Formats: sequence, structure tokens, C-alpha cells
Amino acid sequence: MDSSGQGEAGRFSGGKKTGTVYAPSEIAQNLKVADENATFKYDESARNIVAQKSVLAYILKSALDEYAAYTVQEIAEKFIEGEPELRKTAVHQDHPDRQDDPGMMSGDDKIEGKPTADKSQKDGTVYFDVRFIAALPSDGGQIEILINCEIQNRDTPGYPIPKRGVYYTARMISAQRGTIFKDQEYGKIKKCVSIWLCEDTADVRSDTINRYSFTEECLRGDFHEEKKDYDLMTVVVLRLGRKGENSEDNAVRLLSKMFSTNLSYEDKLDALQNEFKISVSRKMSEEVQSMCNLSMGVLNKGISVGKMEQAKAMAYRLWEKGMSCEEIADVAEVDTDTVREWLTEREEMLVK
Repeated sequence: MDSSGQGEAGRFSGGKKTGTVYAPSEIAQNLKVADENATFKYDESARNIVAQKSVLAYILKSALDEYAAYTVQEIAEKFIEGEPELRKTAVHQDHPDRQDDPGMMSGDDKIEGKPTADKSQKDGTVYFDVRFIAALPSDGGQIEILINCEIQNRDTPGYPIPKRGVYYTARMISAQRGTIFKDQEYGKIKKCVSIWLCEDTADVRSDTINRYSFTEECLRGDFHEEKKDYDLMTVVVLRLGRKGENSEDNAVRLLSKMFSTNLSYEDKLDALQNEFKISVSRKMSEEVQSMCNLSMGVLNKGISVGKMEQAKAMAYRLWEKGMSCEEIADVAEVDTDTVREWLTEREEMLVK
């Protein structure tokens, strides 16, 4: 901060001065809203693609042992029940679930709420991205697993993803009280799984799958509980990214290609139809097209336009303070080549 108390941001904000406070210009505000809405639309299209039963089938086969012996077609057609629920149930206990507009008429069975980015940020409610029920045959008939899929732009959001995944599964279990079980009926609790799909991942972590679950340790004696009575919470993290596009795992390869900023719309459709044998509906085709268009204009290695400009400004200041490209890249959470491009771009602007 300089001697006036205004700091660097005050001198270069590009806004209007109101006393000692700098208000963003109308252009800056409009850019921010456009950035948020475009990012929201990208995320919405990504959720709609992941929520396809054919895509979820690939994820389940790779993520859970229960489905490893089945084909993706069997999983999609026999085991995924009903229609996946998108951003309707609140994660936190004290937040309300999304309510459909009772005055809305539709030919569909149900209307999914689609809030604007602005509303989501104001009310602060966090919803499960995709939730669905998957069944499996067992000795006693059908068993059901409650599954949640979350899409993350980056695998380093500032907190450990496995910890958030454990919290999500815990919330899914506690939410069963009063609906699936009452009072002391703990034997009715259904297994809950939280699967995290990380789009933009550094090469060192790309093309990996990690699973976290309860296990039994016999510290004394040789007695064992049935696995179904304690295997109730599982968290799975799939890290995608550039290396994932050539993964030997089908789910990682499929998702990495769908979230890729390098592949064209035609390449993605070709992969869905010919490589993964998924029949692409008109709606799914539109979602893939939307993601391709938005990823070119909105996302650059998981960073939105507004955040990218902030990262650039920070990189310039750190460079002036003597930090190296590698150090700046680590702080800004981008690769070193991107930092060099920013600095070269700035030098060219200063010359002009």
C-alpha cells in the first residue's frame, strides 16, 4: 500500500474516484456479469453432459468395484434408476432445496430449476451438482446406492477435495433420517458415494483415480462384520486434463476429451459416437457445442476471463518485485509458459 493508503489497485483500477473509494466503471461491471453468466452456462452444459446415463455408466464402471464386472450398457440400462437430479438438493442442512415454479407449465415430468449466476452468488446456497440412485442385484433382492457427481474446474481449489467429498457423503447419509430410516432403524441406511471430476489438472496429477472408503481392522480376534454394514461412505476423485485424453481408463479418457479446450466440436462428437458408442441426441449435441464455444471465450486452463485479468495484473506486480516466472506461475496457479506470454504481451504494449 502506498503512502496515500489507496494502494496499487486504486491507481490502476480504471474506475471512477468517489472520495477515497474507487467504484468500478459500468464497463467493468458488465464484463464481470458477462463473465459470471458465461461461466455458469459452461458449468450447466458440463453438468448436462455428465448427467447422461451413458456417461454416468462409464464413471461408475471405473469408480466403483460393484460395477466393474458389468458392461457400460448394462449399467446405463439396468442399474441407473430414474432421471439424475441436477442442482436441486442443497448440500448444507440449513439451506433450502431448490423449488420448482408451481406456475410453470411443461410437457416434461418435472422442471429443473435453473438460477442465474447472480442469484446463486447472492443466496449462497450450495447444491449437489448431479445426484442419482444406482441399484445392484444382491442375495436379498436389489440394493440401492445414492451417488453424487461433482464437477471441479481445478483440483487445487484451496482445500483438500477428499475432505469436501467426505462432508458431502456425510450429509447424504444424515439426510436419510426421516425418509429412508427413522429412530433406531440404522440398518436401512443406504451407501453414499461422492465422485469428483476435476477438469483442469496439472500433468503430474492428470490421468489418476483415487478412492477413499471405510475398511475394517481386526485388532484382536478373528471376527468380521459384513462389509455392507460398514462400507457406507466412498469418495472417488478422477483427475482429468491433457494426459487424460490418452488414458487407458475409459471414463478418464471420455471426460478429458469432453472437457478439453483443444478438441473441436466435431472431434468430441466423433469420440462419443465412434470411440465410446454413445448415441448423441440433439440436446447432447447442443450441450457439447455450447461447451466448445464457451471454453474458447471463457475458460483458459480453468480460469475465467475476469480472474485471468486479475491474475495477469498480479503477475506484472510480482515480476516488478523480482519474482521469477516459475514463482509467479506457482502463485497464480498457471503454467510457466502462460506467465511468459503475459509478460511478453505487456512488454509489447509498453513499447507501443
